[in-house]
Amino acid sequence: MSTHPVASSPAASVTAAILAVGDEVLRGEVTNSNAAYLGDRLFSLGFDVVAHLVVSDQPDEIKAALQRLGLHVDLVLVTGGLGPTDDDRTVGVVCELLGVKAVQHESSLVAMKAWFAARDYALTPNNLKQTEIPEGSDPLPNPAGLAPGFGVQIGRARCFFMPGVPREMRRIFESHVATRAGALIAQRGAPAALTRTFHIFGMGESHIDHRLQGIEDGCPEGTVAVHYRTANPENHVRIVVRDADRSRGQATFDRLDGFIHERLGSVIYGVDDDTFISALRRTFLVTQKRLAVAESCTGGLAGQMVTHEPGASGFFAGGVVAYENEVKERVLGVEAEVLRIHGAVSEPCAAQMALGVRRLLNVDVAVSITGIAGDSLHDLSYPQAAAPASTEKSVGTVCFGVADGNGTRTETRQFSGGRERVRNAAAYHALELARRAVLLPMENPSSQQSPVELSSKRK
Repeated sequence: MSTHPVASSPAASVTAAILAVGDEVLRGEVTNSNAAYLGDRLFSLGFDVVAHLVVSDQPDEIKAALQRLGLHVDLVLVTGGLGPTDDDRTVGVVCELLGVKAVQHESSLVAMKAWFAARDYALTPNNLKQTEIPEGSDPLPNPAGLAPGFGVQIGRARCFFMPGVPREMRRIFESHVATRAGALIAQRGAPAALTRTFHIFGMGESHIDHRLQGIEDGCPEGTVAVHYRTANPENHVRIVVRDADRSRGQATFDRLDGFIHERLGSVIYGVDDDTFISALRRTFLVTQKRLAVAESCTGGLAGQMVTHEPGASGFFAGGVVAYENEVKERVLGVEAEVLRIHGAVSEPCAAQMALGVRRLLNVDVAVSITGIAGDSLHDLSYPQAAAPASTEKSVGTVCFGVADGNGTRTETRQFSGGRERVRNAAAYHALELARRAVLLPMENPSSQQSPVELSSKRK
């Protein structure tokens, strides 16, 4: 365990630490995604997260970490060590630390017996270990598994213990711990935090920062924090307002919200719990429109993104992966002459791909993607011999088409990075084009020009 001191924090804040227990986390066999999730949630609740620690399964290491954190922070969230095996020792360590015995949590025991009986599994003594909690602790029933969590006081810190399985940990946190943590904030008299996260696609971090220069001007000193985070190809801006004067804090928060929307505009696709796909889904469902995709270099990635979240069946008809030129011609109706003259990676080809999949699947909006995703010119998304005009294009060149009731438009983008980064950026961009086709109709809806004519224009 690290011996560095816990980071200091302003006296007015309520501090928190996150402790993961497990040799598998230390060895890198398991990614500690729990810490990222809990850190984000605690920050949103208003805590100042001052430490992330990982310790082994050794009881002395667990005990030392809890004792240390109990002296320095207000809240400790612990994950791991609540399972049935010999190396799951968290409950025993807490019992020793508090001088109490382990007892069965009755409702969890009943649920475990029913679960095993329904599957005709033998219930072994080590399974029963999972339903034990320290005597006198605050039980946290597990809606997604067998091992309950629990809460205890260790020194200054209120400590909550949860399983290491992310799905179970998240359910326990949201069902039980979040409310208790919020109550601790109120109990300690800290200003409640007002937070909002703006999700952005289509603008780089440096440009976002430039647009938001002066955002804190006029705000009471120390009450506002602005945080930037990049998760390529998205960017996220979070504002946090903490003010002992609640009405003034709310006024500041509302002003900042308006400032960000005014400066960033349509590149903000959503806030807080919104995801890129949920924003896309909402746009299509509200307008009662349907979407289809035609993909070449992305190989179905855009369709996979759309269907990764529930609710896709309400607006997504499907897609065509047309990797070979023959498929572009035979299934999507791309003209052989277009491929011969312009190549597969071209706006005329993208236009006809979008039109073809829109007709094929009878949807309101269709988008197409065709490009060069490989790491070199020898790794193309089509046979070089079939499209000589495209061989002059560089890796990362991607052409897009959008077809809807107003006509067809096309554009070309140049993406950087390796193969997967190019494919990911292309899939995102195509879906953003679809979203904007619904939100911001084309400038010339009466245009009846052919796809090849339109392909030479950048609208």
